[in-house]
Amino acid sequence: MAKANPKAQWGTILTRANHAEKYLRWFVEFCPVPIAMFDRDMNYILVSQPWVKMLGIPRLKLIGTNLYDSLPRAIAHKNGLERCLSGGQMHYVGEIEIMTRGESAHTFQWNVQTWYGDDGSAGGIIIASQALTDPLSSSLKQQLAEEIEERRYLEDAFTKIGTAIESANDAICITDETGKPIYINLAFSDLFAYDLSALQEDQNFACLFADIETSQIIHKAVMRGGNWSSELHMRDRHRQDVPMALRVNPVKNPSGQVIGTTYVCTNISDRQVAEAEINKSFAALGATLEATADGILVLDECSNITICNQKFVELWRIPDRIFTSHNDTQILEYVTQRITSSQYLHNFGKELRGDQNSFEVVELDDGRTLECYSQPQHVLDGRAGRVWSLRDITERLAAEALVRASEEKYRLQAEKLEYALQELKSTQSQLIQAEKMSGLGQLVAGIAHEINNPVNFIYGNLSYADTYTADLLSLVEAYRVNYPTPVEPVQAKLQEIDIDFLAQDFTKLIGSIRLGAERIHRIVLSLNKFSRSDEAGAKYVDIHEGIDSTLMILQSRIKSTPSRPEILIKRDYGDLPEVECYAGQLNQVFMNLLTNAIDALESDAEHNGMWQMVNDKPQWTRKDGKVSTILIRTEILNNQSHGDRLVVTIADNGSGIPEDIRNRLFDLFFTTKPVGKGTGLGLSIAYQIVTENHGGKLSFRSEVGIGTEFTIEIPLKQLQN
Repeated sequence: MAKANPKAQWGTILTRANHAEKYLRWFVEFCPVPIAMFDRDMNYILVSQPWVKMLGIPRLKLIGTNLYDSLPRAIAHKNGLERCLSGGQMHYVGEIEIMTRGESAHTFQWNVQTWYGDDGSAGGIIIASQALTDPLSSSLKQQLAEEIEERRYLEDAFTKIGTAIESANDAICITDETGKPIYINLAFSDLFAYDLSALQEDQNFACLFADIETSQIIHKAVMRGGNWSSELHMRDRHRQDVPMALRVNPVKNPSGQVIGTTYVCTNISDRQVAEAEINKSFAALGATLEATADGILVLDECSNITICNQKFVELWRIPDRIFTSHNDTQILEYVTQRITSSQYLHNFGKELRGDQNSFEVVELDDGRTLECYSQPQHVLDGRAGRVWSLRDITERLAAEALVRASEEKYRLQAEKLEYALQELKSTQSQLIQAEKMSGLGQLVAGIAHEINNPVNFIYGNLSYADTYTADLLSLVEAYRVNYPTPVEPVQAKLQEIDIDFLAQDFTKLIGSIRLGAERIHRIVLSLNKFSRSDEAGAKYVDIHEGIDSTLMILQSRIKSTPSRPEILIKRDYGDLPEVECYAGQLNQVFMNLLTNAIDALESDAEHNGMWQMVNDKPQWTRKDGKVSTILIRTEILNNQSHGDRLVVTIADNGSGIPEDIRNRLFDLFFTTKPVGKGTGLGLSIAYQIVTENHGGKLSFRSEVGIGTEFTIEIPLKQLQN
């Protein structure tokens, strides 16, 4: 079947387009019917001579003016005309009375048709007028309809051809029979820096060729009716060489006579650069393939060898007589015969899908083992074959077997050492905890005992001091009643000591001493509760007393100071029974968790607030208005499988714990505090006390910028006493 040559018809189309443009001018000028073409603003674009005669207004005065200015009565048809412009309807018919040449009025029928631009949108309307008093004959109507249809066809063909030529990426130039350019498209002007008038000054196309003889040879060959195409260097207006793919075709009139030429120029500079880069890439790829330690085999979709490197030949030990034969079938059959165990390689992955990779270990007949990997090769979204990569791993497998044997031996030793190390760390932690608790308990108990004796002495004598004071003051009052006028020395002494003020203030003084003694007594009681001795094992205690005694000890860190605000303590205590636990150890857990919460709140306050004078009073202020708060909640969790359990929650609204350290929070000796402020033992010891000593759980949840919440969960009764 002969291949159609679209270029052979191009000249005919161009000739028809040139005729169409000429006919269109004649049609507008000599159309026997009054016709006018308007844009979307109803301004004149084209008018026929009968329309000019109908209105009696010269054409030049009409073009560019508005319809309603030349025909005020047309405003009555404004709605119908606008519907055609908006696409609401394709045609509109109406009647209008027009004063022809300023004489008598005649009634005309208007046939309105919408016209469209290249982008498909309505560009305006065309109005054809017909005098109702002088109807057209049927033959004239038919002739007019045929001419309109022919005009539409020619306009459409001319528009499409012009749009196609101007939109082409190739530079296009059309010359007449003498070689003089008569048309160039925008791409041609951009490529050669010529406009049509500048190119016509040289009278022909030869100025674009480096060799004028070449231009003459091409022109003569094409003028004889032939085609010419090749790649050569052409010159732009600045005499710069441009590599070009040139195609030259004749332009023929309807009778077949050559009346001009068409030059189609394609700039191949980018293509030549790309080809150079591709050649460079292929050279680099070849060097890489030969330098790699793997054997590479590339097969196309028909299982023909596209690429294989020297390593592949050496790996399979292919004889020279087979490899140099370049017989792909014979080479692949030899490879297949060497395989004793394979899942995919024995048939080169024909059962694999086009998007499926493969990996396998292949055994050969000489005892060697190959590691084989394959992946599909795609070109332009289509499957183009498969790439195989093979590596000899025989020696590696032998070495790995020796390494595995050694690793197993050392693994067992490492497990023993790891177990011993964990035991050592656990013992160390327990010793540290026991020593810390023992020392703390002895210290607190000793201090409490030493403070308790003088406090009891003071508190015990306060009742006698009250009695003696009352007796002495009553005696003084009796003297004042019975001896209202004492001797002068006594009178002076009474005034000197202000006996009335002394009598009142001394009673208040005794009351203040009593309140201080009672407070010291409560602190000592809290210290005794906090330092409970656990030598007798688990006991039933009031958990709330342990929490309150811990808070009493931490009062100095809860109150406000010049460097931090007061911390608000919120208690949400549930109705708890006495819980069997190691009270001293559990108090240590409360102490560690509350201390960490206070540290977090202090750090957050330090970075986000300051003391300011408000109404002449110092006040801690923060931009976010946050109040440092610790919430302590206790409740009973009903659990049918594990029995009822005590849940204690200690939450703060500090800055939270960063995500990257949360999984290390309970590790021994891990701390985020600076040297001297933390040892990394608090949470580790707390975790051990809750989980190991009480069979419970210690967990937390935290959100950066919101705060942290620790939850203690232990059974109400210990399994072993």
